[in-house]
Amino acid sequence: MSLLARIFLILLPVLIFIFYGKVLLIDDKKSNDYFEPKEFPVFQLNNFDGIPANLDIISGVKLLNVWASWCITCLVEHPFLSKLAESQIEIIGLNYKDDKTKALDWLKRHGNPYTYLIYDPRGDLAFDLGVTGAPETFLIVDQKIVGHIQGEFNEDKWKSTFLPIIQNSQKELN
Repeated sequence: MSLLARIFLILLPVLIFIFYGKVLLIDDKKSNDYFEPKEFPVFQLNNFDGIPANLDIISGVKLLNVWASWCITCLVEHPFLSKLAESQIEIIGLNYKDDKTKALDWLKRHGNPYTYLIYDPRGDLAFDLGVTGAPETFLIVDQKIVGHIQGEFNEDKWKSTFLPIIQNSQKELN
């Protein structure tokens, strides 16, 4: 075997190890450091009662949580969302590609932490938001999306990502 082939055989596993090491060591807490704020998209959807929802519900500081009754991870994050709601954090629920009856039953069974619910059976608003699946949570300040977390939303992500953004936005207002 030639010297070049031997070097390649030695370097290939090392390069693969370095690549996967970098991928696995990416800090999820830093994912919003370079998040570019953007306007909340205009939408035409209803709540679960069939009443049209509008952008007025997106004013101030709010969380928008994309969830579904079929989503197992949504059930995992649900107790933390309920805890936030008890501490007066307003959470808008965007029910994503779900059956309305199953979603309402799910909320009855597990509790409803949402101050407002938007029903998005085809995923129209979710698509405009760039949602790739449930759950995802957005931080909204005055109709601007200023933070986004894909996957389970928990206390660690709240404290390390969204809370600093909220505190900075409040400092800017003062």
